[in-house]
Amino acid sequence: MARHTRGDSNRRLETLLDLDKSGQGNKNITRQATQKLIPGHGLEFKNLSYSVLKKQKKDGVWITKETYLLNDISGQAMRGEIMAIMGPSGAGKSTFLDAIADRIAQGSLEGYVRMDGKAVTASYMKMISSYVMQDDQLFPMLTVFETFMFAAEVRLPPSISTAEKKKRVIELVNQLGLTSAMHTNIGNEGTRGVSGGEKRRVSIGVDIIHKPSLLFLDEPTSGLDLTSAYSVVEKVKDIARGGSIVLMTIHQPYFRIQMLLDRITVLARGRLVYMGSPTALPVYLAGFQRPVPEGENSIEYLLDVIKEYDESTVGLDPLILYQRDGIKPDQRKTKNRMPQTPLSMQSGAYPRLASHFYKDFSVWIYQGVTGTPRRPPTWTPARTPRQTPGKTPMSSSRSHIYNRHAPPPKPPVVFTPASDSLSYTTSYQEFDIEEEVLDEPEHRHKFANPWLREVAVLSWRTALNVIRTPELFLSREIVLTVMALVLSSLFKNLHKTEFLSINRLLNFYIFAICLVFSSSNDAVPTFIQERFIFIRETSHNAYRASSYVISSLIVYLPFFAIQGFTFAAITKYILRLHANIISFWLILYASLITTNAYVMLVSAVVPSYITGYAVVIATTALFFLTCGFFLKPSQIPMYWKWLHYISAIKYPFEALLINEFKGTRCYHGYDQELSPGPLGEIKISKLHYITQGINCTVHNDEHMLIGEDILFTMDIDHIESIWIDIGILLAWGVLYRLFFYVVLRFYSKNVRK
Repeated sequence: MARHTRGDSNRRLETLLDLDKSGQGNKNITRQATQKLIPGHGLEFKNLSYSVLKKQKKDGVWITKETYLLNDISGQAMRGEIMAIMGPSGAGKSTFLDAIADRIAQGSLEGYVRMDGKAVTASYMKMISSYVMQDDQLFPMLTVFETFMFAAEVRLPPSISTAEKKKRVIELVNQLGLTSAMHTNIGNEGTRGVSGGEKRRVSIGVDIIHKPSLLFLDEPTSGLDLTSAYSVVEKVKDIARGGSIVLMTIHQPYFRIQMLLDRITVLARGRLVYMGSPTALPVYLAGFQRPVPEGENSIEYLLDVIKEYDESTVGLDPLILYQRDGIKPDQRKTKNRMPQTPLSMQSGAYPRLASHFYKDFSVWIYQGVTGTPRRPPTWTPARTPRQTPGKTPMSSSRSHIYNRHAPPPKPPVVFTPASDSLSYTTSYQEFDIEEEVLDEPEHRHKFANPWLREVAVLSWRTALNVIRTPELFLSREIVLTVMALVLSSLFKNLHKTEFLSINRLLNFYIFAICLVFSSSNDAVPTFIQERFIFIRETSHNAYRASSYVISSLIVYLPFFAIQGFTFAAITKYILRLHANIISFWLILYASLITTNAYVMLVSAVVPSYITGYAVVIATTALFFLTCGFFLKPSQIPMYWKWLHYISAIKYPFEALLINEFKGTRCYHGYDQELSPGPLGEIKISKLHYITQGINCTVHNDEHMLIGEDILFTMDIDHIESIWIDIGILLAWGVLYRLFFYVVLRFYSKNVRK
């Protein structure tokens, strides 16, 4: 393919200007430049405004100021076209994309978004659209083909057979130019995989496998070389030609990419500077009396003009006014005579939007500041509805809060700049908005698959990731195996019935629980990395949060069983513990399930793995302190006793002691052999007096204790069965999983507040 230089843009400009001067082509240029809105077609957005409160320090005093990230933006995107959103850094490109894609919390955004002239609900927007984030959030150990197949399994309904899904995946792989990398792992920083451009195309493919009507892409060419960037946009162009509406943010595309774009929307500080065809931009700039210099790219030159005005005392108002009303600036007289304070910063009763100060600014210009004739401007506020008899006009201040369910008050006014010898005036077209609200697409449910199928597919994917990432399982297995052998060598002769064995048994069991609970801490970074994939996939109803929670538990249950049995078997038979091996294993198994649920919950709440580690370590230490080993329940102050009962370590520790000491097994020795130690003052149980006649060998002046005396001394009163403790422990695990689901379902959403 032939390469284009930046001078090609300038030569195109000269051709367009020559045609315009000769009277030829002016009609076509006008049609390209104005991009007249067609009510009731495509994706329409009107008066989008979004503000945040920022704290600033002024004269040594902190003040709260309302800052507009989007300022009264209106326009339209059509099917079969790519609309590129451009602008300098901080222009509000990503914010604008989020606003249209319903990724800004309701009540925070003003204006409305409509599809084919009808209001849409947030649920409907999720079902018909996909959002490709700037970062490639993919599972590194899956191949390109597997990644697409999993996407097809969760996004396509079960009515489509597996063979048909596979056929669609292969077609998509070919369409995206990924045939050679089809069976290559995605890879990450530590594992070699596909290239950056290929990974970007995989991210796009995952979100278009179900052929969405709307496709949003945030910086799809970020970090790619020119060839890869062009390839990505070229594939996006093919997607648009298939009938989708594509909106994407892009930062200064080079000429070949510009030729693939149908419309561009240029923003500056959240305000609209230009919306139209990229080929008409040179004519537009010439009408603004800033023709594109020879050899310059028109879009890059516009960004330079924006920067020049933004850094001047004039501000962006001339550019905004020209785009809005077609009023040309007088470059010779406005350069030094504009006020030092931009219009948007002038005092007023409330923060003024672009539509609020257009009239004041245009009147101010025409009153002679720039030397132009005094005549009233043709201006109509964007938010003023057509007044009907008997009704009071709505205030021009922020009167219509964003609501997809309700239409705006009366028909809005749509403005269209009209070209006449490269000068722009304002024309209007009024239309009625239908009251119908789009809630669900025809013949489509909120989720493509039933719940059980989602669980099966997600379980399959999770198991495949675990198998291909053996360190997730083997690291814990190796740690528990090695530590079981080390403990078995340190705690010898625990099977003896001497007093010296009692404290050593207590120390062994508390350390065993400590080891089991700390072995799950590596789940913190693992899930935090996976959380971004979850947010991306569920933001557009790929599957339910409950399916994800249950599938992850199902996959890890057998691994927890193996880990618990490994530790229990080694220590039981080397140390010849009195404990029952099955009960010992079940207690460790329940402990692993519960601690994993707790770590997952913390990982879902905290923003980073560093914070997650800190929270897990701190709370686990608190659980250990109040579990009953260091401080018995009777020694804990009343105002802290609630910590003893919410401690997830209390229940497995008590269960292990009951499993070891329950019954009338006799221990003998001298009192000083029990001190110092966790037992403290010995309490004799009632069973001790009943079983005085048991066969227990006591030498000289030694004392005798039975197992239940030890449990009674440790303030354990429910010694009949270990199932009470196991049941409570598992109940905590279920509660943690439930909280984990609630966080994922209601709070893990990628929306701006």
